[in-house]
Amino acid sequence: MLAVYADDVQQLTGVPIPDRFVVRYLPLGVLLILGGFFGPTGYWAPWRILWRLIPKLNDWFPDLNGIWVGSTNSNWPTIRRLVEAAQSDDTTTEQELHDLPEQQDSMAVRFTNSLFKLQIQAGLSSTNGESFSITAKPWRNQHTGRIHLSYVYRQRTPNHAITDEEAHLGAADLELTAEDYRLAAGTYWTKRAWRTGRNTAGILALSKVTAKGNREKSLQHYAQEHKPIFAK
Repeated sequence: MLAVYADDVQQLTGVPIPDRFVVRYLPLGVLLILGGFFGPTGYWAPWRILWRLIPKLNDWFPDLNGIWVGSTNSNWPTIRRLVEAAQSDDTTTEQELHDLPEQQDSMAVRFTNSLFKLQIQAGLSSTNGESFSITAKPWRNQHTGRIHLSYVYRQRTPNHAITDEEAHLGAADLELTAEDYRLAAGTYWTKRAWRTGRNTAGILALSKVTAKGNREKSLQHYAQEHKPIFAK
């Protein structure tokens, strides 16, 4: 579009613009402008400033940058009961497994996003383990119009139990709340200790608490700090 109007700009300014300059440098210039505007992820990134001035833009492309805290509800008690039954003469029923309460824990997540990238880092309050996204993709549900974040992550757990693994893969799918993009909920599942049936799954619920975040404060600290909010 800009190339079409290059001649008009030349007539208006009186500055000659050779066609070879338009062909060679206009695409590069446009890419540099877009990259400089939408590429940075810092708090004072140009696009993030504009998004704070016009919050409605988050309906199109939300600014997820910052720290989110929330809770995980895991099916670990069910898995533990099955293992205990397998290791003893005890029996259990499907109804008993269904009625077992889920294990809840607090967590904190750091989102780093721009038009060109989406990275997710998470930490639980109960362990020193952290997870990092391997790949992540935002997408909009064509039926509901809501934005989803689907990602695969790798988690490392130092000083893990004998029944656990030092590192495992997992995946999650989060849906942003239509009325408030600072709220998200969804499901997750893992590959941890899958050979013995200990691969867990559960529900995530997150709320954005700060758009900046303190790099000197660990995600585990954020999770522990906000743990009382999500206690049952």
